[in-house]
Amino acid sequence: MEKELLEKNISKVYLLKFFSMFLILMPVIVPFFNSIGVGMKGVYLIQCIFAATVFLFEVPSGYVADLLGRKKTLIFAFFLSALGFSVFPFAENLTHLIIAEVILGIGLSLSSGTDTALLYDTLEALKSKKNQVKALGKSISYLSMGEGFASLISSGLIYLSFTTHDLAIASAFCSWIPFFITLFLYEPSRKKMEMEHKENIKYIFKKLFKHSKLLRLIVFNIIFSFSGTLFAVWMFQKYWGNLGIPLFYFGLLWALTNFTVSLAGRYAHKLEKSWGSAEVVVFIGLLPVAGYFGISIVEHTMGFLVCLLFQVCRGVGQVILKDALNKRVTGDFRATANSVAQMGARIFFTLLGPFLGFYIDKFGLSKASFSMGVLYSLIFLCAIVPLVRQRKSFIPIT
Repeated sequence: MEKELLEKNISKVYLLKFFSMFLILMPVIVPFFNSIGVGMKGVYLIQCIFAATVFLFEVPSGYVADLLGRKKTLIFAFFLSALGFSVFPFAENLTHLIIAEVILGIGLSLSSGTDTALLYDTLEALKSKKNQVKALGKSISYLSMGEGFASLISSGLIYLSFTTHDLAIASAFCSWIPFFITLFLYEPSRKKMEMEHKENIKYIFKKLFKHSKLLRLIVFNIIFSFSGTLFAVWMFQKYWGNLGIPLFYFGLLWALTNFTVSLAGRYAHKLEKSWGSAEVVVFIGLLPVAGYFGISIVEHTMGFLVCLLFQVCRGVGQVILKDALNKRVTGDFRATANSVAQMGARIFFTLLGPFLGFYIDKFGLSKASFSMGVLYSLIFLCAIVPLVRQRKSFIPIT
C-alpha cells in the first residue's frame, strides 16, 4: 500500500510542478505593472521586495519543512501563493502590488526546496533505481512546461482582445490548483533532526560550508546561476519591447523560453553523461555571459533568440547543480540545504536589483546588460573555474 502511494507521489510532484507555474499573467506581467503606473525602477523594486521576503523566510521555512514535514509545509505554501495571485486583479498602485509580492514571497520560500526534498525522499523510500538527476530534470521540465502552456493561452487571450487585467483574473483562478494537489501528497517516513534548534543550525552550517570545499562551491554556483537567469528574465519583456515586437507575441515568446527550459532540463542528465560534469559546468557558466553581451549588442527582432541562452542555462543549471547538492546532503536537512542556496540567490538579487532597475531607466537596457556581462565574466573566473578544478571529487554519472 505504501509503495503504491510513494509511486503515485512522484507523478503528483510532477503535476504540482506543472501547475505551480501555470501563470497566464507572466508573459505580460511587466506591461501589467506598467498599466498600473509602475516603471522599470518600480518593477525591480517590487521584485527586490519579493526577493527580500523570500530571503527572510527561506531558511526558516526549509528548516520547518525538515522538522514538521514536507506535506504540511507545501499545503500552507500554495495556499499563500494562491492568495497572493488573487490580490493582483484588485491592485491599483505600487503598494497593492508590494502586498501581493510579500504574500507570494512567503509562499515561495515555503515551497522552495521542499518539493525537491519530497521528490528525493520519495525516491529514497522506494529504494528506486530511477536516476535521481533524471527525475529532477523531469520535474523541472514539467515546471517550465506549465509556464509554457500558460503562455500560449496568454497569447491567445491577448489576440482575442483581453486586457492584462483580465489575464490577472485568470491567473488568480489557476493559482488555486496547486493548493488542491498538495492535499493529496504522501509524505514518506525519514530521519529527522533531534537536537536543539541551536545545535541543528550549527550542524547544518558545518555540513554545508565546512565539511567539503566542493559542496561549498556547488552552493555558490547555484546562487550565481539562479540569480543570473533571474536578472535576465526581468529584462526580457523590456528587451522585446525595445526590439519593436508587438504585445501579442509576448505570450508566444514566453512560451518558447519556457519550453526551452523544459527541454534543457529534461535532457540535462544526458548532456552531462555525454560531455562530462566539468564540461557541462563550464557550459552553464558561459551561457549568462554570452546572453548579457548578446542583449547589449543585438538590436534585430531575431534578438529574442539571445534570451534562450539564459533559459538553457536555467534548465541545465538547475538540474546539474541542484542534483549535485541533493546527492551530497542527507534527508534530515535536505530542504534547509536547498533553501540556503535559494536564499543566497535572493540576497544577491535584492542587493543588485534596485541598482540594475535604476541603471536601465537612466542609461538604457543595452548599457545595463553589457555591465552584467562583465560581472558574470568575473563570476565565471571566481566561481565556475574553482568548481571545475574540483572535478576529481565529482560523482561519476551512471
